[in-house]
Amino acid sequence: MPDELASTGFWLNCTTGAAVTLLVLLLSWPAARFFHEPRVATILQFLSISFFLGAVGVVPTALLNRAMEFQKLAFAQTTGAICGTLVAIGVALSGGQVSALVSANLAFNFTTTVATWLLSPLRVKAVFRLADARRILSFGLHLTGFHVLNYFSRNADNVLVGRFLGSGPLGYYQMGYMLMTYPLQNFNHMLEQVVYPALASLPDDQERFKAAYLRTCRLIALVTFPLMIGLAVTAQPFIRLFLGARWMPVAGLLLVFGPLGAAESIYTTVGLIYNTRGRPDLRLRWTVFASTLYVLSFVVGLRWGIMGVASGYAIMWTALMYPSFAIPFRLIGLSMKTFVRALGPMLWYSLVMAAVAGSWLHGLRRLGIQNAAVQFATTAAVGAALYTALVLWRKPRVLSELSEVLEGSSYWGIRTAARYLSRAARRTEKLSEATSSQEV
Repeated sequence: MPDELASTGFWLNCTTGAAVTLLVLLLSWPAARFFHEPRVATILQFLSISFFLGAVGVVPTALLNRAMEFQKLAFAQTTGAICGTLVAIGVALSGGQVSALVSANLAFNFTTTVATWLLSPLRVKAVFRLADARRILSFGLHLTGFHVLNYFSRNADNVLVGRFLGSGPLGYYQMGYMLMTYPLQNFNHMLEQVVYPALASLPDDQERFKAAYLRTCRLIALVTFPLMIGLAVTAQPFIRLFLGARWMPVAGLLLVFGPLGAAESIYTTVGLIYNTRGRPDLRLRWTVFASTLYVLSFVVGLRWGIMGVASGYAIMWTALMYPSFAIPFRLIGLSMKTFVRALGPMLWYSLVMAAVAGSWLHGLRRLGIQNAAVQFATTAAVGAALYTALVLWRKPRVLSELSEVLEGSSYWGIRTAARYLSRAARRTEKLSEATSSQEV
């Protein structure tokens, strides 16, 4: 990327970040009055700084992604996470509660941005070219519009629950939603950082693009389907063990958010299609329509409390699932039948795992074993063992794809696991070929 174009993008992002920061500052006082909580204003004013810090780090992060310098990105993000955690612990020990979370957020963003800048090849110049700015805005405005709209629609449920149901139900709702999204965001973000530059290099080869995209979805499903469906199965012992009995309302939410999280883990990948095909405008138009219906589902669900809000969102998301996938798939000529066929095995194995693990948990309860640690540990072990056995037995292709990804790691342990998976896949393939020849 030319230095002049990168510099123009940097100054443009700084201007946008400053504008958003100012907007959040102005909205902080009305927000405090809306929630009848004066501290909300102070919290939003400090958090608004994160928008500017994020904007400052966009271009250097993009350059590292483009150069596939993922180790440097991982170092910057890990450093930020460590600093954020240390700051949160320090503030919490000194008596801070909400301030610990706010401080952790600021420390994470600041440290990550500084580390990214130090590791990036970007050298900013005092240059701002209107022609380059128009090129960036022609693509970036639709992308920015999507992120802004998606952010507000994703948080509309929190606003409505906090305003009309109270802080207690909001705490339960946020915890359930966080347990659904946190592992997905981290795993998917890590994988997409690797995949996006590769897909962007295939603008004209549609067949290779489809194959790479399906491979990405299979890898995500291999991990997230059993993880999220398993979380729904073990929701009650999980909450009792890790959060305590007073958080039990979250267990009911996980019954809804678990399966929904499994589906959403795949849906996050459609952004790769929109962006690499140069159609963020299409994504924005669909998001305007879908977000309106999501917010409507939140409003309708309020009548039945936090379970009503969660269920309303899940029902609406399921109703919109087909067009949500079909619209971007048209851009790459991918049929829904091919897509479902690619993910079907992982879904089937996960459902079998859930049935067996659920039966095991039910059996423990019938035997009078109520210890949360025993229920969770044994049920998770049974589910993990069964799912692993099914994958090793029936799906060597996914194992081969996973081993190829892991072999590129810089860590010895991960590369060793990759070699084991590769050998297991080859043994399974040979066994399948031998079985087929005997049947013939």
